[in-house]
Amino acid sequence: MNELGTYIKERRTEKGLSIRRLAELAAISHTEVKRIEDSLRKQTSPQILRSIASALGVPYEDLMAAAGYIDGPTAETESATMATGIKGMEDLSQEEIDQVNQYIAFLKSQRKIKD
Repeated sequence: MNELGTYIKERRTEKGLSIRRLAELAAISHTEVKRIEDSLRKQTSPQILRSIASALGVPYEDLMAAAGYIDGPTAETESATMATGIKGMEDLSQEEIDQVNQYIAFLKSQRKIKD
């Protein structure tokens, strides 16, 4: 089992959820959850990870890091996003800023895959 599969299975069992119940809460198929937990899914999409994070009540960035999309949230990453001068950033919550940082990290990871 890879880091992502292990993380999801541990959080799911800690919360007393079956694979089917997690799938219902995340609005995905139970076979998809099973594939992820068993490391049969090579690259789980960020959208699926967001659904699973929400269903498990865990930070989205933890799943993104476990899946290898990001190294993990850091103050340095947050400062880098704030320094870019993206319009409208001044009224975003910290959670929204974290999501922007995660999306930027995801875009960068996709650039590496294509190269």
